[in-house]
Amino acid sequence: MNLKQRMTLAISALMVLFAVFMAVVAVGYFERKLNETIIDQQSSLVSYIAGEIDNTLGIAQGLLVASATFVPVDALDSPERTRRFLQSRTSLNKLFGNRLLVISANGRLVATSHTVAGSKPPPNFTDTPFFRETLRKRIPLISEITTCCISPHSSEIVMPAPIFGAGNEVRGVLAGTIALRETNLLSRFGSLRIGKRGYLQLATAGQTLILHPERECILQQVGPLHGDLVADAVTGFSGTRRTVNNRGVPMFTTARKLALKDWVVMANYPEKEVLAPIRAARVVMGITTVAGIGALIVLISLSIRYLTRQLTAFTGHIRGLSEKEGADRRFPVPDTGDEIAALSTAFNEMVTSLDQRTESLRESEERFRSTFEQAAVGIAHVDMDGRFIRLNSRFSDILGYAGHELLGMTVTDITCPEDLESCRVCRQQLLGGKRSCATENRYLRKGGTRVWINQTASVLLDSSGTPKYFIMVIEDISARKGAEEEVRRLNAGLEKRVAERTAEIESVNARLMAEIEQRAQAQEEIGWLNEDLMRQKAALEAANRELEAFSYSVSHDLRAPLRHIAGYGLALREDYGGQLDTQALEYLERMNASARRMEHLIEAMLNLSRLGQGDVMRVSIDMSAMAREIVAELQEAEPDRNAVIAIADGIAANGDPHLMRIVLENLLGNAWKYTNRSLLAEIEFGVLAGGQPVFFVRDNGAGFDMAFADRLFGPFQRLHRDDEFAGTGIGLATVRRIINRHRGRIWAESAPGAGATFYFSI
Repeated sequence: MNLKQRMTLAISALMVLFAVFMAVVAVGYFERKLNETIIDQQSSLVSYIAGEIDNTLGIAQGLLVASATFVPVDALDSPERTRRFLQSRTSLNKLFGNRLLVISANGRLVATSHTVAGSKPPPNFTDTPFFRETLRKRIPLISEITTCCISPHSSEIVMPAPIFGAGNEVRGVLAGTIALRETNLLSRFGSLRIGKRGYLQLATAGQTLILHPERECILQQVGPLHGDLVADAVTGFSGTRRTVNNRGVPMFTTARKLALKDWVVMANYPEKEVLAPIRAARVVMGITTVAGIGALIVLISLSIRYLTRQLTAFTGHIRGLSEKEGADRRFPVPDTGDEIAALSTAFNEMVTSLDQRTESLRESEERFRSTFEQAAVGIAHVDMDGRFIRLNSRFSDILGYAGHELLGMTVTDITCPEDLESCRVCRQQLLGGKRSCATENRYLRKGGTRVWINQTASVLLDSSGTPKYFIMVIEDISARKGAEEEVRRLNAGLEKRVAERTAEIESVNARLMAEIEQRAQAQEEIGWLNEDLMRQKAALEAANRELEAFSYSVSHDLRAPLRHIAGYGLALREDYGGQLDTQALEYLERMNASARRMEHLIEAMLNLSRLGQGDVMRVSIDMSAMAREIVAELQEAEPDRNAVIAIADGIAANGDPHLMRIVLENLLGNAWKYTNRSLLAEIEFGVLAGGQPVFFVRDNGAGFDMAFADRLFGPFQRLHRDDEFAGTGIGLATVRRIINRHRGRIWAESAPGAGATFYFSI
């Protein structure tokens, strides 16, 4: 007899007992419905009570606000007039039990509505939390439990409302107090009963009872189970749980938070009353069915255990399959010849095939992930609508975004408008059957700056030939484009200033242009680009050496006449100073100042040209310590400056210490200079979190218009007049050259009058 026949006999035997099973189900259903009904009724009651309490507090608060508008502001200096006003507010006195206070804006108690026996309110409320919060927020509040208003031995809740003057300034505070252990506007809720022995509680977010039918329990902490319920209700929970009251009686407690205050209303219904009908039904059903159920359990247990012993073992093996390896994943085939044996054989064959496919897929996925994530170029998958669906870290680094920020964005979002047409043509070519398409485009980085990229795109087809998504490979060629632009700039400058070296520079330009044209024809071969860049680097180094020699020659020739000008000016002042009038002396001073400024310009030009010499060292630099040294020098030079300078700890970089000090001296020096007109200068040096470290120097100084940002890093380019901020115009050009030598980037963000932030990476 096979497994199917044996199971059929077992199920037939169990059907005899089906009627008993249905009876048990009916009792269970009755219990659940009764529980749900009681819980729903209790929840509705708590919601209603919470609404009534909110309504009561809202009415009290509304009356306070309305009365505050009628307080005679000119009477705040007259306690008697203020007291008469308070006594005239009949409804408010009735609501708060004649416990009204008026406090002046300086915290002085002006008057109370009536003197309550034993009450001693303090003469000054300056340090009370509810008074300070009312002045700060300018709205009516409900305080926490306090002892400040009636007497040091009385606990109460204070409901303050601000009193505004004619100019909308806060002139004082009108407050009503709720004495917690005396009859108050909430006392009527404590007398409500739920069933025979059920009752209501009201607790603060700090789990202190402020409403209870037993007055001695007020101001006590709720029990542990009630405390957990209060904590959850404050965070949004609304429902019923089993608890135990302070007498050890099990309860069904329903909790709900008030809308106006983080107070929790709890309705406690004794468990004994809730379960009484259920217990009665359970006893009746239990007596009639216990014998049959016992026999049924024994029969089912023995039958299932015997008939499904192999199936149970097989099921247990499958459940633990993920924890097994190798031969342990295969199930021993029983020698029964039934369906379990056939199923075991098929299962073992399936496991073998699945293991082989899983290993193959794992190896393939690992190879793909390693290639995708560790590629030196940016790689992205783009759906047919142009949206990014997957990309590697290099892709997001090139654009300055975090990886998750680009997901969902489109290629159009990051492409410069003038390059959209070339992207559209490339897309049409790929959809038309072309295997790949290479272009040079400009992308928009996160900060709005532009970056030149070399883009190679292809399309992946499914088995039916339908395009699934595009594959984009990009490489940052901003350095090459910048080098080309630098070559063009150097050529123009050399042609104007060094006639005797024109032939050599034109030869260098011709070679560079030939290399650039050759490289443009071979864009699809990324490996050729590195060779072209090396040749271009050599040519640029030669051009830099020529420029250094020229700069030194020019600076040497210019310094001699400057020394003569300065010397003759000094001689004029010393020999003929007494014969010159004030205007002539002023002209001499301007002449000497111009000579000194020209000397600074020559020195800055020499420093700029020297940056192209020598190799760049790569060592670990403590940027935080270096920045602190520079700031200390700036503060020592101007000790009277009022400045707040924040330098993050632990900032490190890998670069040339001498060159990086020049970078920080220029950036921090500019921040120090352009904040000298701020009442409080704020300067910050830090690093942005992410893959590649991006350092920044931020200030709250004069700032600049981003429309002129393209002139910012050019030599002798200044965005402010000399009479506003002195300078040579060489500093940022020097910084950019150092960053370029470190193969990094530098950019800035600013607005006029809103300070500036300079970012750089190396």
